[in-house]
Amino acid sequence: MEILFTQYWDVIPGKFDEYSNFMTMEYIPTVQKLGIKTLGGYYVSVGEGPRIEAVATVDESEQLRRLLATEEYRVMSWKLMHLVRNYSSKLWVASGKVREGPYKIQLGSWKFNQYYNVVPGREDDHYRWVKEECIPGMKALNVPITQGWRLIIGSGPRLLAECSAGKLEAIAKAIDTSEFQKMVRTLKKDYATDYSSRILAPTGRLEVPTFMSEMMKGF
Repeated sequence: MEILFTQYWDVIPGKFDEYSNFMTMEYIPTVQKLGIKTLGGYYVSVGEGPRIEAVATVDESEQLRRLLATEEYRVMSWKLMHLVRNYSSKLWVASGKVREGPYKIQLGSWKFNQYYNVVPGREDDHYRWVKEECIPGMKALNVPITQGWRLIIGSGPRLLAECSAGKLEAIAKAIDTSEFQKMVRTLKKDYATDYSSRILAPTGRLEVPTFMSEMMKGF
Protein backbone atom coordinates (compact mmCIF):
# COMPACT_ATOMS: atom_id res chain seq x y z
CA MET A 1 0.00 0.00 0.00
CA GLU A 2 1.40 3.38 -1.02
CA ILE A 3 1.60 5.90 1.83
CA LEU A 4 1.73 9.67 1.38
CA PHE A 5 4.07 11.32 3.89
CA THR A 6 3.52 15.06 4.24
CA GLN A 7 5.61 17.39 6.39
CA TYR A 8 4.88 21.00 7.28
CA TRP A 9 7.10 23.75 8.67
CA ASP A 10 8.13 27.41 8.62
CA VAL A 11 11.73 28.44 8.02
CA ILE A 12 13.26 30.27 10.98
CA PRO A 13 13.76 33.95 10.04
CA GLY A 14 17.34 34.68 9.06
CA LYS A 15 18.12 31.05 8.24
CA PHE A 16 16.69 30.73 4.74
CA ASP A 17 20.04 30.53 2.90
CA GLU A 18 21.33 27.89 5.31
CA TYR A 19 18.02 26.03 5.01
CA SER A 20 18.09 26.17 1.21
CA ASN A 21 21.62 24.75 1.01
CA PHE A 22 20.82 22.04 3.56
CA MET A 23 17.71 20.88 1.70
CA THR A 24 19.48 20.71 -1.67
CA MET A 25 22.83 19.30 -0.59
CA GLU A 26 21.94 17.06 2.37
CA TYR A 27 18.31 16.42 3.21
CA ILE A 28 16.89 15.54 -0.20
CA PRO A 29 19.77 13.24 -1.29
CA THR A 30 19.73 11.43 2.07
CA VAL A 31 16.00 10.72 2.25
CA GLN A 32 16.01 9.65 -1.40
CA LYS A 33 18.82 7.19 -0.66
CA LEU A 34 16.85 5.83 2.30
CA GLY A 35 13.87 5.08 0.05
CA ILE A 36 11.59 8.00 0.87
CA LYS A 37 10.45 9.17 -2.57
CA THR A 38 10.29 12.97 -2.48
CA LEU A 39 7.63 14.19 -4.90
CA GLY A 40 7.10 17.88 -4.33
CA GLY A 41 7.85 20.94 -2.29
CA TYR A 42 5.13 23.58 -1.95
CA TYR A 43 4.66 27.03 -0.49
CA VAL A 44 1.23 27.87 0.91
CA SER A 45 0.13 30.76 -1.28
CA VAL A 46 -3.41 31.00 0.10
CA GLY A 47 -4.60 29.41 3.34
CA GLU A 48 -3.42 28.61 6.85
CA GLY A 49 0.22 27.80 7.57
CA PRO A 50 2.79 26.45 8.20
CA ARG A 51 3.97 27.87 4.90
CA ILE A 52 6.11 24.98 3.60
CA GLU A 53 4.79 21.52 2.69
CA ALA A 54 7.05 18.64 1.65
CA VAL A 55 5.42 15.61 0.00
CA ALA A 56 6.88 12.12 -0.30
CA THR A 57 5.73 8.50 -0.63
CA VAL A 58 6.80 5.11 0.65
CA ASP A 59 5.44 1.68 -0.22
CA GLU A 60 3.85 1.00 3.17
CA SER A 61 3.74 2.39 6.71
CA GLU A 62 6.03 -0.24 8.25
CA GLN A 63 8.73 0.65 5.74
CA LEU A 64 8.41 4.32 6.68
CA ARG A 65 8.66 3.46 10.39
CA ARG A 66 11.93 1.62 9.74
CA LEU A 67 13.32 4.44 7.61
CA LEU A 68 12.49 7.12 10.17
CA ALA A 69 14.26 5.06 12.84
CA THR A 70 17.59 4.98 10.98
CA GLU A 71 20.60 6.94 12.19
CA GLU A 72 20.83 8.75 8.84
CA TYR A 73 17.29 10.09 9.09
CA ARG A 74 17.69 10.95 12.77
CA VAL A 75 20.68 13.16 11.90
CA MET A 76 18.84 14.82 9.01
CA SER A 77 15.79 15.44 11.19
CA TRP A 78 17.94 16.95 13.95
CA LYS A 79 19.57 19.34 11.47
CA LEU A 80 16.20 20.26 9.94
CA MET A 81 14.72 21.12 13.34
CA HIS A 82 17.48 23.68 13.87
CA LEU A 83 16.38 25.50 10.72
CA VAL A 84 12.58 25.32 10.94
CA ARG A 85 9.72 25.78 13.41
CA ASN A 86 6.03 24.81 13.65
CA TYR A 87 6.87 21.34 12.37
CA SER A 88 4.21 18.65 11.96
CA SER A 89 3.66 15.59 9.77
CA LYS A 90 0.84 13.39 8.52
CA LEU A 91 0.38 10.02 6.83
CA TRP A 92 -2.28 9.49 4.17
CA VAL A 93 -3.52 6.55 2.11
CA ALA A 94 -5.30 6.84 -1.22
CA SER A 95 -9.07 6.77 -0.82
CA GLY A 96 -9.40 4.63 -3.95
CA LYS A 97 -12.23 6.79 -5.23
CA VAL A 98 -10.35 8.97 -7.72
CA ARG A 99 -7.52 7.12 -9.45
CA GLU A 100 -5.38 4.00 -9.32
CA GLY A 101 -1.67 3.47 -9.83
CA PRO A 102 1.42 5.07 -8.26
CA TYR A 103 1.41 8.73 -7.29
CA LYS A 104 3.87 10.58 -9.53
CA ILE A 105 5.83 13.82 -9.60
CA GLN A 106 3.93 16.70 -11.20
CA LEU A 107 6.55 19.26 -12.19
CA GLY A 108 5.42 22.86 -11.83
CA SER A 109 1.94 21.86 -10.73
CA TRP A 110 -0.05 24.18 -8.48
CA LYS A 111 -2.33 22.48 -5.95
CA PHE A 112 -5.79 23.38 -4.72
CA ASN A 113 -6.38 21.17 -1.70
CA GLN A 114 -9.69 20.80 0.12
CA TYR A 115 -9.81 19.21 3.59
CA TYR A 116 -12.89 18.03 5.47
CA ASN A 117 -14.66 15.32 7.46
CA VAL A 118 -17.67 13.45 6.12
CA VAL A 119 -20.89 13.75 8.10
CA PRO A 120 -21.44 10.41 9.92
CA GLY A 121 -23.95 8.27 8.05
CA ARG A 122 -23.51 10.15 4.76
CA GLU A 123 -20.46 8.24 3.52
CA ASP A 124 -22.21 6.42 0.66
CA ASP A 125 -24.11 9.52 -0.44
CA HIS A 126 -20.88 11.52 -0.30
CA TYR A 127 -19.08 8.98 -2.48
CA ARG A 128 -21.83 9.06 -5.11
CA TRP A 129 -21.82 12.85 -5.14
CA VAL A 130 -18.03 12.97 -5.54
CA LYS A 131 -18.13 10.44 -8.39
CA GLU A 132 -21.14 11.87 -10.24
CA GLU A 133 -20.87 15.61 -9.57
CA CYS A 134 -17.58 16.73 -8.04
CA ILE A 135 -15.01 14.87 -10.16
CA PRO A 136 -16.66 15.76 -13.51
CA GLY A 137 -17.34 19.30 -12.27
CA MET A 138 -13.74 20.05 -11.29
CA LYS A 139 -12.49 18.52 -14.54
CA ALA A 140 -14.79 20.82 -16.51
CA LEU A 141 -13.33 23.79 -14.61
CA ASN A 142 -9.81 22.71 -15.70
CA VAL A 143 -8.70 22.02 -12.12
CA PRO A 144 -9.20 18.24 -11.98
CA ILE A 145 -9.14 16.19 -8.79
CA THR A 146 -5.93 14.22 -9.24
CA GLN A 147 -6.14 12.18 -6.03
CA GLY A 148 -8.22 11.65 -2.93
CA TRP A 149 -6.52 10.86 0.38
CA ARG A 150 -7.63 9.52 3.78
CA LEU A 151 -5.68 10.55 6.88
CA ILE A 152 -4.37 7.64 8.96
CA ILE A 153 -1.89 9.40 11.27
CA GLY A 154 -1.97 13.08 12.23
CA SER A 155 -4.43 15.73 13.33
CA GLY A 156 -7.03 17.60 11.33
CA PRO A 157 -9.77 16.70 8.83
CA ARG A 158 -9.65 13.10 7.64
CA LEU A 159 -10.16 13.61 3.89
CA LEU A 160 -8.10 15.51 1.34
CA ALA A 161 -9.30 16.23 -2.19
CA GLU A 162 -6.20 17.20 -4.18
CA CYS A 163 -6.74 19.25 -7.33
CA SER A 164 -4.00 20.26 -9.76
CA ALA A 165 -3.43 23.02 -12.30
CA GLY A 166 -0.54 24.38 -14.32
CA LYS A 167 -1.03 27.97 -13.18
CA LEU A 168 -2.43 29.92 -10.25
CA GLU A 169 -4.70 31.75 -12.66
CA ALA A 170 -6.49 28.51 -13.54
CA ILE A 171 -7.30 27.86 -9.88
CA ALA A 172 -8.41 31.44 -9.28
CA LYS A 173 -10.65 31.35 -12.33
CA ALA A 174 -12.19 28.02 -11.30
CA ILE A 175 -13.00 28.89 -7.69
CA ASP A 176 -14.54 32.20 -8.75
CA THR A 177 -17.22 30.46 -10.83
CA SER A 178 -20.80 29.87 -9.77
CA GLU A 179 -20.35 26.17 -10.60
CA PHE A 180 -17.57 25.76 -8.04
CA GLN A 181 -19.34 27.83 -5.40
CA LYS A 182 -22.44 25.66 -5.84
CA MET A 183 -20.35 22.51 -5.35
CA VAL A 184 -18.81 23.85 -2.14
CA ARG A 185 -22.21 24.91 -0.80
CA THR A 186 -23.56 21.42 -1.49
CA LEU A 187 -20.53 19.79 0.12
CA LYS A 188 -20.79 21.89 3.28
CA LYS A 189 -24.58 21.63 3.51
CA ASP A 190 -25.03 17.91 2.86
CA TYR A 191 -21.82 15.98 3.34
CA ALA A 192 -18.96 17.74 5.13
CA THR A 193 -17.83 19.38 8.35
CA ASP A 194 -14.58 21.17 9.25
CA TYR A 195 -14.02 22.29 5.65
CA SER A 196 -10.92 24.28 4.71
CA SER A 197 -8.80 24.79 1.60
CA ARG A 198 -5.30 25.87 0.59
CA ILE A 199 -3.57 26.87 -2.64
CA LEU A 200 -0.01 25.53 -2.87
CA ALA A 201 2.68 26.95 -5.14
CA PRO A 202 5.43 24.57 -6.37
CA THR A 203 8.91 25.45 -5.11
CA GLY A 204 10.84 23.05 -7.37
CA ARG A 205 13.19 22.37 -4.47
CA LEU A 206 12.16 18.72 -4.07
CA GLU A 207 10.68 17.58 -7.34
CA VAL A 208 13.33 18.93 -9.75
CA PRO A 209 16.30 17.11 -8.13
CA THR A 210 14.21 13.94 -8.01
CA PHE A 211 13.21 14.28 -11.67
CA MET A 212 16.80 14.88 -12.77
CA SER A 213 18.01 11.90 -10.74
CA GLU A 214 15.48 9.65 -12.46
CA MET A 215 16.50 10.97 -15.89
CA MET A 216 20.19 10.31 -15.27
CA LYS A 217 19.61 6.64 -14.43
CA GLY A 218 19.49 5.89 -18.13
CA PHE A 219 22.89 7.41 -18.87
